[in-house]
Amino acid sequence: MRPSVQFCRAEKRLGRFALLSLGWVSLLVGLALAPGGCRHNKPLRPNILIITVDTLRADRVGCYGYAGGLTPNVDALAKDAIVFERGVAQVPLTLPSHTAIFTGTYPFHNGVQDFTAQPLGERFRTLAESLKDHGYATAAVVSSFVLDRSWGLARGFESYDDAFAGQEFLQKSLGLVERRAEDSVNHAVSWLGAHHNQPFFLWLHLYDPHSPYNPPEPFRTQYAKHPYDGEIAYADSQLGRLFSWLKESPNGLYDNTLIVFLSDHGESLGEHGEKEHGFFVYDSTVHVPLLLKPPKSAGLVAQRVADAVETIQVGPTVLDLAGVEDLIQKQFQAASLVPLLNGKPHAPQRPAYSETFYPLNSFGWSPLRSVQTARYQYIEAPEQELYEHASDPTEANNMADQNASIASNLRTQLTQLLSAYPPPAIPSTAGGSAAKANPEVLEKLRSLGYVAYRAPAAANSQLADPKDKLSVFQDVLRATDLIQLGNYTAARSLLFSLQRREPQLYLIPFLLGEAASHEAQWKEAEKNFGRAAALNPGFEQARMGLARALGLQGKIVQAKDLLGTLLTTNPQNSRAWFLLSQIEAPTELKSSREALDKVIAIQPNFALAYRDRGLLSVREQTYASGAEDLSRAVEMGLHDVLTNNSLGICYSRMNRLDDAVESYRRAIAADPNYAQAHLNLGFAYERMNQLDLKKKEYAEACRLDRHICPLVAGR
Repeated sequence: MRPSVQFCRAEKRLGRFALLSLGWVSLLVGLALAPGGCRHNKPLRPNILIITVDTLRADRVGCYGYAGGLTPNVDALAKDAIVFERGVAQVPLTLPSHTAIFTGTYPFHNGVQDFTAQPLGERFRTLAESLKDHGYATAAVVSSFVLDRSWGLARGFESYDDAFAGQEFLQKSLGLVERRAEDSVNHAVSWLGAHHNQPFFLWLHLYDPHSPYNPPEPFRTQYAKHPYDGEIAYADSQLGRLFSWLKESPNGLYDNTLIVFLSDHGESLGEHGEKEHGFFVYDSTVHVPLLLKPPKSAGLVAQRVADAVETIQVGPTVLDLAGVEDLIQKQFQAASLVPLLNGKPHAPQRPAYSETFYPLNSFGWSPLRSVQTARYQYIEAPEQELYEHASDPTEANNMADQNASIASNLRTQLTQLLSAYPPPAIPSTAGGSAAKANPEVLEKLRSLGYVAYRAPAAANSQLADPKDKLSVFQDVLRATDLIQLGNYTAARSLLFSLQRREPQLYLIPFLLGEAASHEAQWKEAEKNFGRAAALNPGFEQARMGLARALGLQGKIVQAKDLLGTLLTTNPQNSRAWFLLSQIEAPTELKSSREALDKVIAIQPNFALAYRDRGLLSVREQTYASGAEDLSRAVEMGLHDVLTNNSLGICYSRMNRLDDAVESYRRAIAADPNYAQAHLNLGFAYERMNQLDLKKKEYAEACRLDRHICPLVAGR
């Protein structure tokens, strides 16, 4: 059913829809009319809420046909929404997919094609920048480091909530640092509560369905055999709280809010041999849910749309319904979806595009590109593929040979699309190489299951089809998992076997170096990291590992020279600065501090850098600056014994004894067996003349470390 649409005059500042065939502009009735006729008073602009649930397959959502009951709250939203039955993500990876969504541009054009690319270039405008410039309060709440502000998506957001508890960095592999849906929804509701009196744009990103799948109770028990489903059900339950808050708001927020719900990509779950996502572009990872709940003022009715649509059409649609005209509309590479909904004549939808350059950029194998319609998906690969959605939903039967004309037609449309939007020129660094992703980011991504490395430039020869390299890819992921689990013997065995099959694959010696590093076998680590760097000279992570192995063998000059070379070509390499600070800390306090200053300038939310700079201040006996940095680390969620004990020392030297006691107690809570914290707490109690407490702490310190006993004897 299509809504009836009327047009009437309104103030110039309201949104306009261009009717090019008539050569004039008018207003959709829903933006200016109440039922029954035209009104000439200025309507409120709709609020905008975009929700992206990471790694959510379309076929796990009830309104897309799933009968498992995982998403009752999203399904309730769908009853008020337009449901796009074939939403298509432009790339099955988190960062580039979100970049496409918020710029309205294809990955091959904006340059963010995977996590080995440079951050989003300044030439690209974001949806947040556009809405902020048109009077919207703007905020984002993101739930994983993979969307950290350093990638460029924070532009235009007055609040970009990407800070994660510092303690997480000590307790987990770096890439596993995330925020659960409950916390992110709490942050979102808190911001909404403070900004509901003006038009707002909020982006809420939930990360829970991403691997590893570990939902909280009761979902962990309820979905013990299907933890991925449990993560989805948990995320949906938290979205229910958000939707209820909007509906219960006295300001009518739910009715006056344009809500866009979608995913950045799906999850393979073993289909086509892929466990997770990014390597292939089959439906399991590029077919995503896409719902649009319009504001009541838009006059659009709930309906279902069968056309294949692209996630880069979200931005044009949002501005269309918000009545905003902005320079970004010249940047958009896809049309608004509104013409599909309001009964107006429109050109046929072009095929929806997807790509993955993960196989090329991390392994040197062929990239994959695809286009799909409501009926077919065509995949451009060394062995091309064609599938029909209705008759072959699992894409098991490649019909490209039997339907050569269909494949040829879709391939032609793919070629035309690629030629229409050429990639921009990539700026060069001082060293002449393309800008590089931060190795700290890449390391965090690796622990998420991505092989986030930059392969050497491929030769002009025919690139391998990723389908033919699937077993190699799986073995690399298995070896990575084994290293993370601490099973280094099994990892080495697998890697040695793989090396015989793929002697030039730079990742194999690199992972051998990683395994050696975990076991502090620094000479072995040096050899393997050196081999990886020789196979892939531009591979910063290998040279970082080599520098660390050299430094821990006492080869300080070599390590510093290597890091200096890295920082000359990539001065934004915060991980290299952090490693340099650690190497220099024993003897070069000033240089170590300068390196930490660089880290904090690049990554202001990195708690460990504040901790280490505070520890330098303690050594230099500049206790006020030490307290400032160490307390900042604690505020950022770093609760380890070393940070709190050192902060207590600073407070004690500053005669802030109550604060010192509190810090020492936190240190003991983190590690009750840390004798030095008990001793320091005893000293503080002695100065406060709390003699019974003093004796108790001295006795405990002496019990834990007999060398302390002479220090407290008779006190």
